[in-house]
This record gives sequence, C-alpha cells and structure tokens, in this order.
Amino acid sequence: MEESRRKFFKKTILAGSSLVMMNSSSAACIITPAQTEGPFYPIEDQLDTDTDLVFKKGASKKARGKVVYVKGRVLDQQCKPVERALVEIWQACDTGKYNHPNDPNSAPLDPNFQYWGKAITNKKGEYIFRTIIPGAYPATSTWKRPPHIHFKVSIRGYEELVTQMYFKGESLNQGDKILQSLSELEKKNVIVDFKKVKNRLIGNFDITINKIF
Repeated sequence: MEESRRKFFKKTILAGSSLVMMNSSSAACIITPAQTEGPFYPIEDQLDTDTDLVFKKGASKKARGKVVYVKGRVLDQQCKPVERALVEIWQACDTGKYNHPNDPNSAPLDPNFQYWGKAITNKKGEYIFRTIIPGAYPATSTWKRPPHIHFKVSIRGYEELVTQMYFKGESLNQGDKILQSLSELEKKNVIVDFKKVKNRLIGNFDITINKIF
C-alpha cells in the first residue's frame, strides 16, 4: 500500500499544474503573504512526517475526514522554481483539534491522523501532500477559525516563510481576523479552490518566497 501511494504522488506531481486552476497569474511572482505561525507548531518529533497525512505509520485505519490533495510549486520573485526547499505543513484533524499539549480545545484527537508532514521540492519546485480538510475550532468565545493548513517553507539563501492556506467557499473565511487582515490580492493567493479530478479533490497552492542571496 505504501509503495502504491508513493507512486501515485509521483505520477500526480509530474502531471503538472494543468490539472487544476492555478493561483492568479498576475500575482504569481508576488511574495506569498506571511501569516502567524500560531501556537501549535509541532514541538515533539513524531514517527511519521511524510507527505501522506491520511495514513500514519503504524496505524491500521486511515484518518477521519474528507481527503484532499494539496499540490503546488515554490517559486522566487522571478517565477523561477526553487529546488530542494523544505515545505512543512501542520493542521488540526477533522474535529478541529491539534496534536499539541497546549491546545485547549476539548474536541477529541484522531489517533490515525498524522497532523504534520514534510516535503522537499523537486527540480520544478513542485511538492504534493495528501491530507484531510481540517475542522474549524474556537479561537476565542466570539471567533471561530475556518479550516486552514499552516505552511512553513525554508531553504538556504531565501527568507523563511510561514503562512496559512484556506479553502474557497468556507463560510467562516469572511469572519476570520487573520485572513481578513490581508489585502484582496493577498487573500486570492492563500485561498485555494479545490476541484475534483478523477474522483480526487485537488487544490493548487503556489508559494513565492524571497531570495536574499
């Protein structure tokens, strides 16, 4: 099963970005807006940090929730692909709970969900993850955060970027203080439209980082 999943990832990523709509071409080389890392960045190493968060090493079942594929490219300001960039994602499970000791949310954890994954971009700057749409959760008594995935991109010679990716059409997007603090152009660059391709929901999230030397 593990080998077949890895073959699918490779086949999907080499298929190129024509399968799904890309982010606005007019903003393709604008630096992706930085957003707060939040309090739940993983602080404990875990056994499995690969690109498939749906099946965790050692688990007998897959994670709960709607499965999605997040793919894209890491680019510099001149739209050139950035090879061998480390792309990390972390998120809540389908109940809105993070696997973090400081998360006060009383929702249950999913023992079969991986919560955190890592990818290294290929020569075309491409990456891909398989995960689930995270649940919303209360940030305060009056503010509920919409489903989102945290990203961190790092590589020598570039400024490290921490940002968040959102799902197009989520009703809670309109009231989210973090998302709504961005300009309209910046919002377009972090809200992703997931489309069904061969019975799989696939979204394209290109990330542009700042080259410093």
